[in-house]
Amino acid sequence: MIIKLRAGQTITPRRIINPAMAGHWKYAQENASIGGGLMPGARLVIKAVSIVPGNMWVEVELPGRSPVATIKIAGEEYANNFESVA
Repeated sequence: MIIKLRAGQTITPRRIINPAMAGHWKYAQENASIGGGLMPGARLVIKAVSIVPGNMWVEVELPGRSPVATIKIAGEEYANNFESVA
């Protein structure tokens, strides 16, 4: 549930996220390339969260990137593909 997320927390994909899938996301044009994709277990640290009704999103840092690269995930995309790491 995106409204419970905060900056600094970690999320992970629930399934393989490939570049073609991410290319159709709401914020695809703003996002850095995810390279070969994201695998379940990848640890993505939350940089920012919006819980505004109708415009919910979470922005995460991609692991192992220098300089830091981010992707922005719309609320419905988060609900279908990601989960919080306890």
